[in-house]
Amino acid sequence: MTTFADEAAYYETRLDELRRDQLKTVQSAAGRWSALMTAVLGVFGTVAFAGGLTTIDKLAAPYDVVAKAVTTLAAVTAVTAVVHLARAAGGLRLEDLTFPNGKALMNREARLAGEARTRLRTGRWFAVATGALVLAGSGLVLWCPTAAPGPAKVLVRFPDGAACGAPAWAGGQLTVGGRPLRDAVEIVPVAACPKAPPR
Repeated sequence: MTTFADEAAYYETRLDELRRDQLKTVQSAAGRWSALMTAVLGVFGTVAFAGGLTTIDKLAAPYDVVAKAVTTLAAVTAVTAVVHLARAAGGLRLEDLTFPNGKALMNREARLAGEARTRLRTGRWFAVATGALVLAGSGLVLWCPTAAPGPAKVLVRFPDGAACGAPAWAGGQLTVGGRPLRDAVEIVPVAACPKAPPR
């Protein structure tokens, strides 16, 4: 039969174990948070590419600027979260102990556990902020209207030259670059007009 003294002794031992293992506990939690953030961003990337999301450049103003700002901020918070969580998980920096003894080791463990806990708290905050920004950016890309396409452009070859641009109605006839299309030898639709070579 277990007595109260046995129970008290057991939990005193457990308390010592928890106190001694607090650095490992914080480091383990930081590793799990880092893995979670990586998984969330990986899922978003998979869904985005599989679904063929509209690119930011195709969004109508001012949504395109907002989406670019949100994406940039998400990248900054993601990098900051990764740095803090990696530092909290440990292993990025090694310290040498000069003339180590039990008390110095105990103080070092307590200090490192405190630093890791602070890093974990900060990294966790930035990880949550990254997730929120990624969701906000996804919402913008999914639900905001796209920019209206510009006027169709054509490349027109005339007997004595060529012109490119959007067809326009002028002087009772269809023209490109001020020249009537009735004189055209060839008309080719293009996405954009070629740039003139430098002189």
